[in-house]
Amino acid sequence: MGSSLRANAGARAGSQAAIESDVRRLLARELHDRVAQTLTGMLVDLENFKTEEVGWNDVLRQMNGIQDSTRQVLNSLRQLLYELRGEEKIGDQFVDAVGSLASRFEEKTSIATHLSIQPGWPESLTSPASINLYRIIEEALANVRMHSGAQSVRIVLEPASERELSLVVTDDGRGVEVHDARPSGMGTVGMKERALFLGGQLRIESQEGDGTTVRATFPRALVAPLPSQMNTSTSQVLDGFNPKEIPA
Repeated sequence: MGSSLRANAGARAGSQAAIESDVRRLLARELHDRVAQTLTGMLVDLENFKTEEVGWNDVLRQMNGIQDSTRQVLNSLRQLLYELRGEEKIGDQFVDAVGSLASRFEEKTSIATHLSIQPGWPESLTSPASINLYRIIEEALANVRMHSGAQSVRIVLEPASERELSLVVTDDGRGVEVHDARPSGMGTVGMKERALFLGGQLRIESQEGDGTTVRATFPRALVAPLPSQMNTSTSQVLDGFNPKEIPA
């Protein structure tokens, strides 16, 4: 009897530790994607601004940009707090949200940004798919801004096959060296975690001087299931989710 109680207590403690580990990982990923990358962008902009010859109007324009970025950080923190309480934000407006994200990115960076929605892309996505695909695109664009030196970027949402959907973000920048031995940054790890959460895979294809492509592919049934399949499919993804299994 006593050994059975101890075993049950040990199992509960192990389960609690696993839950706490997943929550910490989730918070780290969300804070990076929504807050840290915006603050990093602000620092990059300020460092660049310090090296320029500017007038008062340029200073005012830069201050307006800092105000906008600060509001973005605050809104991101509020949104994260709302979602931790179970409130949803993007919902079925995924394409519109991505279009707005692309427009803001182009306006802020002067990098030409094109969004292409190919025939066969579903009209609606599950709530987990909407937020996670949006964050993948957001992180990919942040990498373009800070690392690529690109002049243009293209976002494509398309069917990969009858059973799969693809999200592709391609830039014409300097490219990076990609191989298994190269350590992944937190942003890359976060994108791969989000893809895995949706039952998919994310790959980064790049060569020096030839731009970079972020390509994520997902089973259609897990991203945009039929209403009768939604609860079962989503629970299957959650049950099988293990961030430690992220592919390199």
